[in-house]
Amino acid sequence: MKQSALLRLVKNGVMYFKLFMHRDTPWSVKAIVLAALLYLISPYDLLPDWILGIGIIDDFVLVSLLVGLAIKLLKKDASDKPDRTGGLG
Repeated sequence: MKQSALLRLVKNGVMYFKLFMHRDTPWSVKAIVLAALLYLISPYDLLPDWILGIGIIDDFVLVSLLVGLAIKLLKKDASDKPDRTGGLG
C-alpha cells in the first residue's frame, strides 16, 4: 500500500523530532537540524520567494543539504562508536 505524501511528511517530522530530542544525538547534528528548521520558517531568504519559483527552490535545496549533512554526521558518529553487541552483530 502506497503512503500519501502528507503521511510520509508527518512520519519524517516525528522521526526528526525524536532524533533531535534523543540524548545520544551529537550537538552538531542538533544545531544543523535546528538551523534548517529556522531557515525554513524564517522570513529572510538567500533569494526572495517572490522571484518566480526560484525563491522557493532555494529553501528546499538549502534545507535538503543541511539535513543530508546531519545524516552524514550521524552515520559517522555511529560508525565511530564501539559495537554494543560485543562484535556479534
